[in-house]
Amino acid sequence: MKVTFTSCLQRSIFLTTFIFVATLLQAQQNFVTVTNPNGATLAYAPTSGVKMITVKGLKFKDLNRNGKLDKYEDWRLPAAERAKDLATKMTPAQIGGLMLYSRHQSIPAAAFGFGSSTYNGKPFDAATNNPADLSDGQKTFLKDDNLRHILITRVQSPEVAAQWNNNVQAFVEGLDLGIPVNTSTDPRHTANVTSEF
Repeated sequence: MKVTFTSCLQRSIFLTTFIFVATLLQAQQNFVTVTNPNGATLAYAPTSGVKMITVKGLKFKDLNRNGKLDKYEDWRLPAAERAKDLATKMTPAQIGGLMLYSRHQSIPAAAFGFGSSTYNGKPFDAATNNPADLSDGQKTFLKDDNLRHILITRVQSPEVAAQWNNNVQAFVEGLDLGIPVNTSTDPRHTANVTSEF
């Protein structure tokens, strides 16, 4: 099978949609769910700024907030056609961001050392921070560097991981084209019976 940018984007859209829906069911968040009769069930975070578009009685996410239904937003179309349309709308920086992975991420971020980051400029503090919140570093590489592949090495719990995943998807849904995040783990560093994933 020939691997192309479009095929990778197509796979990423499918996987992240699956992960997003699965974690949405696991973590109770403030998401709006829209069911289309004989069609896709959509979920979105009102905080993302994404609105719904109605076309012939069906609902679609207006991910780029332009007030019209673009091909990549049309869940009725084949994934390859959607990915091709999305690729034409992306800047070189956005395409480059899809080819990169984040550095190792701990959820929540460590206060210092490996996997460290800050929350509103301060180290994580369990008394004042939610462990499922995005760190300052995560917000930066998602928004400024256009990264959409996150390498997770440690999570506090499966519940926190599910909530964090919903938070990160809501955050990127509100950026530019609404391209979702793909998460993965690095088991070679923690492959034992107590591994978290």
